[in-house]
Amino acid sequence: MKDPGAHPNRRPLLALILLSPVIAEMLSGSTPPLEWLNPIAALLLIWLYGAGVLVMRETAVRWKTGWPSILLLGAAYGIIEEGLAVKSFFDPAWMDLGTLGWYGRWLDVNWVWAVWLTLYHAVVSIAIPIFLMEWIWPRVRGQPLTGRRGYITAIALLAGATIFINILLTPYRPSVWHLLGAFAVVVFLVWAAKKYAGVLWSRLPCRKAPASPRVYALAGFAFLMGSFLLYGGGPSFGVVPFITVLEGAAVLVGVMLLVRRTSDDPRWARQRFAFVAGCVGFLIVLSAFLELAGNRGMGIAGAAFAFLLVHLYRKAFPSGESVVVAPGPQTP
Repeated sequence: MKDPGAHPNRRPLLALILLSPVIAEMLSGSTPPLEWLNPIAALLLIWLYGAGVLVMRETAVRWKTGWPSILLLGAAYGIIEEGLAVKSFFDPAWMDLGTLGWYGRWLDVNWVWAVWLTLYHAVVSIAIPIFLMEWIWPRVRGQPLTGRRGYITAIALLAGATIFINILLTPYRPSVWHLLGAFAVVVFLVWAAKKYAGVLWSRLPCRKAPASPRVYALAGFAFLMGSFLLYGGGPSFGVVPFITVLEGAAVLVGVMLLVRRTSDDPRWARQRFAFVAGCVGFLIVLSAFLELAGNRGMGIAGAAFAFLLVHLYRKAFPSGESVVVAPGPQTP
């Protein structure tokens, strides 16, 4: 029996807040499942990611700017987390950098890492959780999950998490100019998300009909795997940092042109789902290798998401012919 006093969007809201840290941190292996048994670490991740994905999604909905805007806002979130909160964009000794602590470092900025993580957070931390949440609950597409007070609270929580992590949890101290520069890029991306994201997206060519869903699934898998290989293996694949960034940009443009063909036509919903499933599929495969490498619990996390994707696909396309999930007004 439903509680008449419960928030009407309680379930999608909770799912969105949890999906972002679970996909971006747990499924990727950055924070394996056993580390989530530490309640402080788990709450901190939910605080940062949950507030971030909610702010970016609600902002795009209120502006009525759609998915191109969500991706730019997601990039802004990536800079907030990695540039202003944990400061991995600037710290040469950041634990996850590896060779990127010196490869692509210039003017005390880890440039290759910064580009990679900005793209990663835009897609994995922000866009994919929003897509999956709205796929499960299509009624909330284009609709706010919170009221004005909830939206302002989410912004305050994101700002509070950023300041808390910056001051108390990460000891590296970049210059004020580095922090101001990161903040300026965030402001620019937010402005561009509101003013130009939809316009630029609409100008991309989309005359050719989309390929089969299988092609889109492979493209999603290759896109995320390629970003890990190109950026993470920068010295091996790029030789020099500038070439690495150009390689990543070429892959990104190719994916944008492919996804643009779907144009939010309800006939191509399966292609859009397949692309997202392909991206998550790479993380599922990665989780299996991480389990074999000794990160206990990664296999369970991967299997759970594999089950979720199969369940969502079968629910949306029970006969393999018709589209059950109707497009919402939010997506351009």
